[in-house]
Amino acid sequence: MGKSENFFVKNCLHVLTFYFLCWAVWACINWPSLELVQKLVMGIFAILVLHEYEESYKNRFYKLMGSFFGIDGSNPSPDVHIPALLLIAGMHTLALLFPGQLWLSFGVFVLALFEMFVHSQGIIIFRLKGVSPGWWTAMLMGILAILGIVLVNRSIDYPGIQWLWGILFFLASFALMEIFTHKALGIDMKTAVPHAKAFLKERFGKNQ
Repeated sequence: MGKSENFFVKNCLHVLTFYFLCWAVWACINWPSLELVQKLVMGIFAILVLHEYEESYKNRFYKLMGSFFGIDGSNPSPDVHIPALLLIAGMHTLALLFPGQLWLSFGVFVLALFEMFVHSQGIIIFRLKGVSPGWWTAMLMGILAILGIVLVNRSIDYPGIQWLWGILFFLASFALMEIFTHKALGIDMKTAVPHAKAFLKERFGKNQ
């Protein structure tokens, strides 16, 4: 790996932050002329960048993932962040560039709602005494997504099929991210799946 590639890997979260700030400057300059969905997507984009910092703090999120899949996630390699950061940058960039294609923005809304749900469930699954790593920002983006859905439905007339494409857009993007994240974490699904099943059975088995 070359020096430039190594720098990108080690500082990928800062690179994403800089990328977001470039979009933020553009949004501030053009705010009066932006479409409603562009403004909402920018808000979720900002919170998701903060979300990555919150999840990465002391690798708490990866430790939980490791305990679920039966690996040591306490000291993951820097490239484990790249799939999620590419997902965030890619989905938001497309939604900002093509506001007329509402399904792109809806995919971002679904991502925010999914994060809200997963981090809430994480408290139960892992029997945490406090909130799960990333919970605070997940709640913020989920609330903004709900507000966005209400505003879009009040302001824009669109065919409902856009939601189907938005959900499929999210699922395809998220599946690719998970594949590469698992690879970066060194998760072998042949052993990880049985461990995850045993983990859930221990948490929610009939004997509990």
